[in-house]
Amino acid sequence: MISDMERKLAKQVIELHDGKSFALLQEMSAPSLREESDATITEHAYISSCESIQHELGELSEVEFIDCLRRAGSQLTLWKAKYSASEDEVFWAVGFDAATHKVKDVLVNW
Repeated sequence: MISDMERKLAKQVIELHDGKSFALLQEMSAPSLREESDATITEHAYISSCESIQHELGELSEVEFIDCLRRAGSQLTLWKAKYSASEDEVFWAVGFDAATHKVKDVLVNW
């Protein structure tokens, strides 16, 4: 199970994939380690991803918690979401640093 704060943060991360909130998502995210810099998302990649989601799926209409995977020093929260223009469920995974609650990982699959 996850805390109310973690639930709120993860939902906010999903909701902020609207193409307008890159700076806020950066504030919520843990700084990238030098060796991970290739995996760090750019503002251009963020906007492109958001545009793809909106074009193919529509607007976010529902977010539901699935489970949480505990890892050494972090946790990965798993979610399913529904969008206005699709009957398909969309998988989201939002990972947090256990100590700081900063976002470490975001994965979406539709």
